[in-house]
Order: sequence, then C-alpha cells, then structure tokens
Amino acid sequence: MTKADLMSMVGETVKVSFYDGHIEVGKLGYTTKFCEEQGWRKPNYFTINDWDFKVSHIKKCTKVIYYSCACWEDKK
Repeated sequence: MTKADLMSMVGETVKVSFYDGHIEVGKLGYTTKFCEEQGWRKPNYFTINDWDFKVSHIKKCTKVIYYSCACWEDKK
C-alpha cells in the first residue's frame, strides 16, 4: 500500500490491519491540519481513533460499509 492509496481513503470509514495483529475500524484521517490546530498529534501521520501511524505500519486497509446492526463488511 502506498501513501497515495491511503490519502485517497482519508475521510472514509476503513478497517486497518497493522503488522502487529491489531485491527482498528473507524474514520481515517491525516494529522497535518489537526496537528497545526491542536499541537499534540504527530504531524504527517495517518490517524484512526486514537492511533497515529505511518503507511509502513499497516498490513492492509479496506473501506467498510456500516449497517444499522453495527456490523461491518469489507467493501468489494
């Protein structure tokens, strides 16, 4: 996965699988603007929930669709 691939998904709800086995589901963000405004997140990192990470930290990232039952599935 490249930085451009992730940048195209910023603002989308995604499932991120990290190399250490951790999985996060949530809205993907990019911290440059947030870091400038708030001054506490790592600049030029991607973020999901409370996790800040670089492209090299992730194994897989896919867009997800949420249903009313709070279940999710990978978007094909």
